[in-house]
Amino acid sequence: MSANLYLQSFEIASVVWRETFEALLVVGILLTWSLREGPSAQRTAVGWIAAGVASGILFAAALALIMSRASALLDGDAEEILQMIMASLASVLMLRMVFWMRRMEQGNSGGLRNEALGHVRAGNWLGLACLAALAVAREGAETVIFLYGMLSASEGWQTGIVVVSGAVGLVLAVGTFWAFRTGAAMASKKVLSRISQALLIILGSGLAMTVIDKSISLGIMTPLTAPLWDLSWLLDDGRGAGAFLAGLAGYRARPELLPLLGIGAYWLTASLAYMPPLREKAPA
Repeated sequence: MSANLYLQSFEIASVVWRETFEALLVVGILLTWSLREGPSAQRTAVGWIAAGVASGILFAAALALIMSRASALLDGDAEEILQMIMASLASVLMLRMVFWMRRMEQGNSGGLRNEALGHVRAGNWLGLACLAALAVAREGAETVIFLYGMLSASEGWQTGIVVVSGAVGLVLAVGTFWAFRTGAAMASKKVLSRISQALLIILGSGLAMTVIDKSISLGIMTPLTAPLWDLSWLLDDGRGAGAFLAGLAGYRARPELLPLLGIGAYWLTASLAYMPPLREKAPA
């Protein structure tokens, strides 16, 4: 299998793993706290949560269908522009998710638990279903956008690779969720959060470089300079490990000024998520 296909498999499995795991966490919280009521309420709660999950999956599937149809109707520069926009959106969403995870790293899911209990005790089953539907739809929509952005950045992809890699990501997510719920040390909340953040930042970097490359090829922007250096003798970005790193994180062996500025701005923005919070000075 070529480096490009290895890259696709890794990216797809990573995205499906992360998004599915997060959706499973939310649904798990809803189930755990809803089942603390009587047997009758438990059965009703499970049914409504299942209905919400199914609705969320249908929403994500509908979004995927709409995006594929829209892409099929376009050709030439219009399709390239759509791909550039989706890759840009996916990159921004990945950064936004990193900032959100950093804010939530020290928090807990108490608000969600209280909402679940409140809906069950009040008999508001539709509200409970909506919580599950929103969680699954949100993660599903992000998965669709991420995968579309990554696949559009690829030189070519195979349906079989997408399906198998997605299945691997799904199995990993279920396994990780099981380990997390059973208290396995290797699946601690902090470790999983840091792994997810690293994956999101790296994948977002590759997408950001794709956006820059497409904007240059479409004539929207210029590279500003000729290649500033040439490291292809050390690590060629057109084959092997260099090609894998190029697609994954945006590595370029012969970078011009604009790609350097763009990718530098991306990593600078990502680093802001790890800056200590500003503390207000005490009044004099």
